[in-house]
Amino acid sequence: MNFLLILPVAIPVVLSLMWHWLRLEGKKLRIATLITVACSATLAAACALLPGTGQISLRWTDMLTFSMRVDGISRIFLLLVAVVWPCVALYATEYLEHGPKPERFYLFYTITQGILHALAMSGNLVTFYMFYEAMTLLTVPLVLHNMDREAVAAAIKYLIYSVIGASAALIGIFFVGSVGSSGDFAAGALTAEQLTGREGLAMAVFMTMLTGFGVKAGMFPLHGWLPTAHPVAPAPASAVLSGVITKMGVLGAVRVVFCIAGVERLRGSWVQKALLALTLMTILMGSLMAFKEKKLKKRLAYSSVSQVSYVLFGLYTMTPLGFVGAMLHVIFHSLMKNTLFMGAGSIIHKTGKTMVPELEGLGRRMPWTYAFFTVASLGLVGIPPTGGFVSKWNLAQGAMAMDSAVRWIGPTALLISAILTAAYLFTIVIRGCFPGEEYKPEPSCEAGWRMLVPMGILSALIVLAGVFSGGLINYLEMLAAQLM
Repeated sequence: MNFLLILPVAIPVVLSLMWHWLRLEGKKLRIATLITVACSATLAAACALLPGTGQISLRWTDMLTFSMRVDGISRIFLLLVAVVWPCVALYATEYLEHGPKPERFYLFYTITQGILHALAMSGNLVTFYMFYEAMTLLTVPLVLHNMDREAVAAAIKYLIYSVIGASAALIGIFFVGSVGSSGDFAAGALTAEQLTGREGLAMAVFMTMLTGFGVKAGMFPLHGWLPTAHPVAPAPASAVLSGVITKMGVLGAVRVVFCIAGVERLRGSWVQKALLALTLMTILMGSLMAFKEKKLKKRLAYSSVSQVSYVLFGLYTMTPLGFVGAMLHVIFHSLMKNTLFMGAGSIIHKTGKTMVPELEGLGRRMPWTYAFFTVASLGLVGIPPTGGFVSKWNLAQGAMAMDSAVRWIGPTALLISAILTAAYLFTIVIRGCFPGEEYKPEPSCEAGWRMLVPMGILSALIVLAGVFSGGLINYLEMLAAQLM
């Protein structure tokens, strides 16, 4: 049944290239084709989640092997892409219909879906790195789409930061190969015998790799591409960059910590302490910058800098509860941030307003957009019964389970960040829905159904995932027990 691992990658890539080669004309045909490709790829990914899908292993040399398989971690990220990608695709058909060359955006967008599936199913470091770099190259055109000076500058900055991060990860791959390891993803793949006499060097390499993957996740000090890229990228690109692409940096960190280095080797080391310090610094810094920022999409970009480091913080506690909270926040943050960026895109698309102080009364003109934006905001703050409450509760519990000062510093930082998150998001909601007595009613400018339906689906999932999170938590607890 190995073909089930090939289909999630081959379907979007092959169909997208065929579509581009045939140069299909007509708006309705383009829309139908895009949705068909995205949904077909999602269906293929769902089939890959079935038990017994096997493994693909192609040996190039003694040290280089192409490997793909589905494990417990793969399932989380495959599910994430499968849910989000078709929703944002539908949204993009309305957002981009009057913009320049939407078919170019659709081509890179759908091929990226296949590469993300491959990245999630990668079975070793070499395969992961190959698709990680491909993901970067394919998402640069999404940032570059508008082709103006700001977009070009942002795309170059995104590419430079990404190459720096990937190069740091590549150093680790060379090291892992040099000690005789295949780099296969198994719990603590490097043995004590392989690292004898190289323990100090190994720790430095692990720190380098995790910092490198932290670039894509927006971890301080190499977070600068996020607030630069988001304001100039189209809203569909911003949504998936924040909601999904940043999570691939998280996936790299998960693989290094739990499948290569091993938790027992890192727990209590200077590497863990340094990473915890960086993530907590990023959480607070991102929240403060978002609170100060007046440009709508840039505010959400700084929010992503903060929120994705919630995930990294949970991982680096190296406790079962921290891991559960981190993986929950991978899923819930993606749902929430995709909704927020699509809401912001709808506002900009329909009104042309990009600054928070300009949004007075828009909630009355765009009631459905603001309703979905509000649900996502409640989730990001962590208010029950949304999924954000469930993930942040487990993150705090994971920090409290540690034996160091982080057990108090961590939850305190999370609480301060939550207060700042409420301030910078609810300001938007309150301005829009309660403009004051001096507000003069204006005509409705609500987004079309192709924008509203994806936001509605993700908003419903934000609440339903919070209310019915028991099964997912049980699965993650079982996965944490296997990895630790």
